[in-house]
Amino acid sequence: MPRRREPADATVISVTSAQPGRSVDLESRIARYAWMMSLRIVCFVLAVLTPSPWRWMFLVGAVFLPSVAVVLANAHQGRKLAGAEAYEPPPRPELDPRPGIVVSGDYQPGQGQRGDTEK
Repeated sequence: MPRRREPADATVISVTSAQPGRSVDLESRIARYAWMMSLRIVCFVLAVLTPSPWRWMFLVGAVFLPSVAVVLANAHQGRKLAGAEAYEPPPRPELDPRPGIVVSGDYQPGQGQRGDTEK
């Protein structure tokens, strides 16, 4: 399998500095919405159990909390991380630039070579 070559000036981002995945964001929004809806249930219970002036405040809270919860649940958390650092690979070992033993000689065509059909 051939290796894919990256251009020399391409920057590679380290995975540890990547932003959180979409599933993490979705889980946090679901948890926020669940807390707001549980607060709404508490407002309904308190509206039944408390005297008149407090009752109306809890009913207003129970009525308007769903719209606030939906707005907060749909709000994307734009946590931006500081600029990611480019990955610097370790230096690779290089071959010696000087050639080893060089055998000198002249090339003579046909000498010592056989064709495909010759035996």
